[in-house]
Amino acid sequence: MNNSIKKYVVMYLFISGVLLHLAIVVVSTFSIKTIVSTGLPLPVLAKKAYTNVNKNHPNIAPFLNPVLVGISSWKKDIEYGYVVDPFRWQGVGATVEESSLDFSSTIQVFSTETLLEALVKAKAGDVIELLPGEYSVPQSRIKLQGSGLANAPIRIVAQKLGEVTLYLRGEGFLLSSPYWHFQNLHLVGSCKNHSNCEHAFHVVGNGHHATFENNIFQDFNAAIKVNGLKGNYPDYGKVIGNTFYNTSPRQTANPVTPFDLMHANDWQVNDNFIFDFIKAKGNKVSYGAFFKGGSQNGVFSRNLIMCNANLQAKTIAIGLSLGGGGSPNKRHRDGNDYEHTNGVIRNNIIMNCANDVGIYLNKATNSTITNNILYNTLGIDVRFKESLATISNNVLSGRIKARSNGRITQNSNNLVLSRSWLTAAEPLDDLFYAPVNGDFTWQTNAFEPMKAVNTEMYKDFCGKKVSFPYVGAYAGTDFCRNSMNLTNAKRQFKFTRDYEQHNEN
Repeated sequence: MNNSIKKYVVMYLFISGVLLHLAIVVVSTFSIKTIVSTGLPLPVLAKKAYTNVNKNHPNIAPFLNPVLVGISSWKKDIEYGYVVDPFRWQGVGATVEESSLDFSSTIQVFSTETLLEALVKAKAGDVIELLPGEYSVPQSRIKLQGSGLANAPIRIVAQKLGEVTLYLRGEGFLLSSPYWHFQNLHLVGSCKNHSNCEHAFHVVGNGHHATFENNIFQDFNAAIKVNGLKGNYPDYGKVIGNTFYNTSPRQTANPVTPFDLMHANDWQVNDNFIFDFIKAKGNKVSYGAFFKGGSQNGVFSRNLIMCNANLQAKTIAIGLSLGGGGSPNKRHRDGNDYEHTNGVIRNNIIMNCANDVGIYLNKATNSTITNNILYNTLGIDVRFKESLATISNNVLSGRIKARSNGRITQNSNNLVLSRSWLTAAEPLDDLFYAPVNGDFTWQTNAFEPMKAVNTEMYKDFCGKKVSFPYVGAYAGTDFCRNSMNLTNAKRQFKFTRDYEQHNEN
């Protein structure tokens, strides 16, 4: 090889080496910038990449999976410290300590047959009282057709929560007429195949002004499902002081969302406890509750959401949402472009949704997100150009992020602490007394610098009507530990007594 050829070979190798290293630098820089811009801890991002690669690029998955799994394992997981027993629970949600009801007269039923007969004949002003016992309904749909009135609703009640259990399957109760009120009932989805236990109540069409109060909903995919039908919409519903949960991950590809609303306006979902809504099949994404489908004026207030409590899973669970996973525009009420408008999420505590955000806005315009505490979640996402949000006075770890042209008109006085980039460790542990166990009492040195912006005042998470602005889900320094079951002597700890003392002292 002559010198001229050697010269060109050396030059070629040099230029190739420079270009190769330059490409590596550019790709690495771009990758790092992309990773940083997500605002996600590296183990969480690796987990998302793992899911994406296996779904969309299966040919290269065997080469990347070991690295992605290894990085995912760096994540520092948090597990709620107590066993949640809804019948021992004394806090937010349904309680068996509810005082007995007092009506001048009731229609008493004592069996499934007498219950179904009374439901068929129900008329305005009737109070149908289920006597203590178990009621197993064989059919998959029970139509409720009688209409109540504003001053004379039809009431289906038990004297005290825990005395009456209804076993349902399929669609449960189909409610298409107005002014029904359900109270103190324990409703259980009784299906070996989880896809067969869809709802306890399906509220449709003209089923407006439905009220659900102090009930326990167990083992349904979407315990309360609400949607319009043939141009009629079940507006003005109330879901107050209930408990929703599942005893195992839902083995279904169907939507898993304990409260699932399409189309309907002006619903209030307040003072509920929603936990363990894990979807084990399909896209493995679930929600605690959402409003969507072109609806408006929905309120989520003073709810306690624990994506994982008794159950643990690596799937994605999101706390509260305006818009949920979205729906086709052609199915939106009145042809609206948005999924939800004028929605409010305030004074809620959302915990242990570790693999995704605690609050998600999807095409949710004119949204107000204020005075929430998000612990062990990835924060708040505002997504798509239709989304427009005011976000203020919240305390959370992770991020507040506008994605895909989502807009945040006000992002003020939020206390946002970044999770550890390498391990996703939870920084709110330094602000509150023992948040891993639900004690959100402020650490003395954390509360002092908190200053809130003025917003319209409502009852805080602890039920106090407050006349001054505050940061977080409750006002002042005295947290309502009773609302989190912490003053209940019957609460059951998952781990050792030493661990309990470590996290409470």
